[in-house]
Amino acid sequence: MKRSEAVERVRSPTFAFPLAAAIAVATWLLATGATATMLSITLFCIVLWVLAPVPPSYTGLIGLGLIAVTFSTELALTGFQKPATWLIGFGLLMGEATRQSGLATGVGRWVATRTIGESADTDAVRTYRRLLVALSIGAHVLAFLVPSALVRILALAPILRELGSLFDSREARVGLYLGPLFATFYGSAGILTADLPNIIISGFAQSIGGHTISWSNWWLHMYPVMGFLRVILVVGIIYALFRPPTDSSFELPENEGSTETGTQRRMLAFLLIGALIWATDFVHGFHPVVGAVAVVILAFLPNVGVADFETVGSDVDFSILFFIAAVFAIGDGLTETGFTDGAATHLLALVPTDGPLVVVLGAVFLVTFGLTFLMEGLAVASVLTPILIPYIDAAGLPFTPVLLAETLALSSYFFPYQSAVLIVILNEGDIETRELIVATVSCSAATILLLLPLQFGLFSVFY
Repeated sequence: MKRSEAVERVRSPTFAFPLAAAIAVATWLLATGATATMLSITLFCIVLWVLAPVPPSYTGLIGLGLIAVTFSTELALTGFQKPATWLIGFGLLMGEATRQSGLATGVGRWVATRTIGESADTDAVRTYRRLLVALSIGAHVLAFLVPSALVRILALAPILRELGSLFDSREARVGLYLGPLFATFYGSAGILTADLPNIIISGFAQSIGGHTISWSNWWLHMYPVMGFLRVILVVGIIYALFRPPTDSSFELPENEGSTETGTQRRMLAFLLIGALIWATDFVHGFHPVVGAVAVVILAFLPNVGVADFETVGSDVDFSILFFIAAVFAIGDGLTETGFTDGAATHLLALVPTDGPLVVVLGAVFLVTFGLTFLMEGLAVASVLTPILIPYIDAAGLPFTPVLLAETLALSSYFFPYQSAVLIVILNEGDIETRELIVATVSCSAATILLLLPLQFGLFSVFY
């Protein structure tokens, strides 16, 4: 049997569902009480999310139903109360408005013509390489301005899809989509304000431990390796994985008319208003969802906006919200049943606090990394950090490097269900689950093998 045939057989519903059910039943028999039930539902969903015999959103719907039946409807629907869930929902509307306005096409042409010129270069690989590098740099710079990786992904995705459509090669389309998004996502670990887990961890450090990690201190400790070097590494991996064949072709989009240009400018103005709200959150304290709501209201406002709200139901796929809600509900369920606190406390007890700092950092990284396979990253940061801080204090360890070791693990995801950002990347682009998993595993494994020793070495210099 060929490898591809074996993979397809494993991913088929007739194999995947019985496997998921068997793992869930075995877990339920081995554990006890409510924790056993919640953990069995979690593993059942994880198996289906990894193998993907059905769409991830459908698996999420099954998970919500199981939680509602075995626990309560309140717990099952708790994910719909999360601001991050609705940030994604409003982000979908932002993307639709960007597409309807023609801004995605306009920005795509602007970037393409300034990167490769007005006339088409005969070398598709060289053109692809130029676009990949230019877009990745721009996406990474955006991480300094917009404090949520989720918002950046939602804003960039429509533009990257349009640019990818210039190429007839699927490899080029996937690479131009994933490269810049991974640059702004993976590189955000090096910037305090670039991702929500960073902000959660630094906030707990201040409120619980009385320890402040300033923006500049975070940048000095993390950006050289986990910002700058990591972006270079990630872009290089994407280029190696997804590169168009030498005989592929591409074409520039046609010029837009004056009417479309005016519409595009209005949409750009609306996005800039949202960006202003996102970038000034340190002043007003609003969640990023507020900026997204403002953009959506303006973009769909009659006689002022750029898109038709009545077409939203048929043009936007909101099924991803079931996926996101299930991920958050599982995280809350594991916390309510006491599994997360117990697991975190037990695992932290294994950390050799009397050993060298690099050993302690490696142990904290592994504890956090292990929890991300059961819970979404934001949930891990919210649950583990309050347990980790008193542990650091009691053991007499330096706060900054230990908390940053937790951050490193929270930016080393392997599967889409581990992060809402990866779920959106999968949903917004024309990519397969397999392609995304190959890319995430490659980038995260390379980070752990190549950059993590450098980062721990840098910590050793400071401490």
